[in-house]
Amino acid sequence: MTTSKAGGLRDVALLTRAVENVFRKLIRMLIGRMSLKKLQEMVQIIFVEEAEAKLKQDQPGKAVSLTKLGSITDLDTRTLTKIRSTHDSRKPMYMDAAFLKGFTPGFKILDVWINDPRYAGKDGEKPVALDFSGPGLSFEGLVEEAVSARGVTAKPMLDRLLENNFVKICADTGKIQLIRNQYIFQSNDELDMVDIGFAAIGNLASTVAHNIDNADKPDSRFYQTGCWTYHLSEENKEAFQQAMLEFLHEVDKKAKQAISPFEERTTEPDQLHAGISMFYFEEKPLLRSD
Repeated sequence: MTTSKAGGLRDVALLTRAVENVFRKLIRMLIGRMSLKKLQEMVQIIFVEEAEAKLKQDQPGKAVSLTKLGSITDLDTRTLTKIRSTHDSRKPMYMDAAFLKGFTPGFKILDVWINDPRYAGKDGEKPVALDFSGPGLSFEGLVEEAVSARGVTAKPMLDRLLENNFVKICADTGKIQLIRNQYIFQSNDELDMVDIGFAAIGNLASTVAHNIDNADKPDSRFYQTGCWTYHLSEENKEAFQQAMLEFLHEVDKKAKQAISPFEERTTEPDQLHAGISMFYFEEKPLLRSD
């Protein structure tokens, strides 16, 4: 019994380590771009939708009961019903305006300031400039209205909006003025890198999932491997980066040549998205305090 219990805990520990490793790196990129509350909401919705899809796949033609869904999500039926009603699974989350509005506290503030008629400016293009505090409309009042989370105060939110060039403080009046109204806290180049990077992560996750499902069928597994060293000195880092860059450029050319003969010239609804990913990585060991 002791051996079996220890083995079970070891398996859980290995899975936990793998998930923690992926989540930790993803969350590093999301800090400042997505709130924890919104990430939790997103994970809940996706987890329930994917669990339901798996149950439908396992038993085609049968409706998925809330009790069965609860057995693999560890959620009660009331919570499952609430999560299901939060989002229309037929629509991608990035196209759901209601979901996108609460992305970060900054987004909420901009949304109220730009869209609430009380803050409308005379020209109708930009909302009114605001005093930081005081009677009537103020930035402090706007933050209190837009952000319900405790501990989120006006000063750090103003610093955040100033830092990202959303607002400026008028030199003559001291009022806070909105200077751009896109709900974006990163540049177009950053958005492109996030989109491409997360697409590669998603593709790798699909390969890993496929290989887990085909663990006992070696001939059915997709190719999945990598090459790295744990013993690279700082002195050799730049030379190593350059060598890997040149190597990847060469591999990229060969990959495109190999893919080209298989690529259809017309777009059809049943076509697959298939290929390989290539990227360089490096990281320092995570330092933990004792």
